[in-house]
Amino acid sequence: MKFLFKWTLRLLLLLVVLLVILALSADTIVTSIAEGKLRKQTGLEVRLGKLELRPWSGRARVEKLVFYNPAEFGGGPLVDIAELHVEYDPALARERKLHLNVLRFNLAELHIVVDKDGRSNLDGVRATVEEIRRGKTVTRTNVPMEFAGLDMLNLTLGKGTWTDLRNSGTPREFNLGIRNEVLQDIKDSRELIAKLTPVFMRAGLAFFGVGQPAPEPATTNRPPALKPSEASVPKP
Repeated sequence: MKFLFKWTLRLLLLLVVLLVILALSADTIVTSIAEGKLRKQTGLEVRLGKLELRPWSGRARVEKLVFYNPAEFGGGPLVDIAELHVEYDPALARERKLHLNVLRFNLAELHIVVDKDGRSNLDGVRATVEEIRRGKTVTRTNVPMEFAGLDMLNLTLGKGTWTDLRNSGTPREFNLGIRNEVLQDIKDSRELIAKLTPVFMRAGLAFFGVGQPAPEPATTNRPPALKPSEASVPKP
């Protein structure tokens, strides 16, 4: 669960930084170009429903952003983001400093798939992203941005889906239970992690229980137990 928390947080920060970079770029008004940049950064197939960029006012918004699993994990949606809305300081962003006034993140679904060898799709994505980063040449546009604070975060985590191909392979769905959770006045990345940890713990416990989804009750031929009101004492 600790890895899932770190992976999700890194994905969120990566998306925010990429969205701000897109907003600062003059040639990324076309949605297909934005999809290409995200595909290049993650190594995943990407579909983007709607992209709004307002670099002069420091606003950017994405609707229906879906990252798809690699073919070996079925190719279906891995991460489905209903909305990512960012309001930031454009002057600081041009100095590679990221101060967010508002961040609204609505995760519709996270789908974890475990293959027959016990490897998850998140392991594969992490390895791909690290490989892409190692091969990159540092330029002015990909120098890491310094996180300079977040005034308000509105976080929604909708549904988690678990598919284990070692067993039946039937997807199992869980309600992550985080809706419009508001965190305010975050000064740095350390405070961001500290405030997000209990929220992600709640979602993770709802998703994993004690490490993975609770197993289905075993099927037996034993008749169901009678309720107290249904029990009767035989007459002599």
